[in-house]
Amino acid sequence: MMITGTLIAGVSATVAVLGFVFTRYREFKQDTEALERRIADLQSEQKLLKQRLDKIENEQVVLESELKNVQMKINEIDVKLSRVLTILELQHEKQQRPA
Repeated sequence: MMITGTLIAGVSATVAVLGFVFTRYREFKQDTEALERRIADLQSEQKLLKQRLDKIENEQVVLESELKNVQMKINEIDVKLSRVLTILELQHEKQQRPA
């Protein structure tokens, strides 16, 4: 009778330990799978962000080039306006001189 009680207690303890170990393994496996999915998602997001950043950098280069062109044109207009103003001032001075 004592052997049967000890055997039942041993089997019960073994089943409990195995159940606990299996539960921990299953939780660990689920956590690992969740982490792997999250890592994959983050890697995808990182690739998309890198592509967007590359696109923004390329657009910035284009915008800088266009800005330089606009600045050059503004400078050209400024020079032309200065010439026109000089011509107009000279004509005004000629008109105000007594003949």
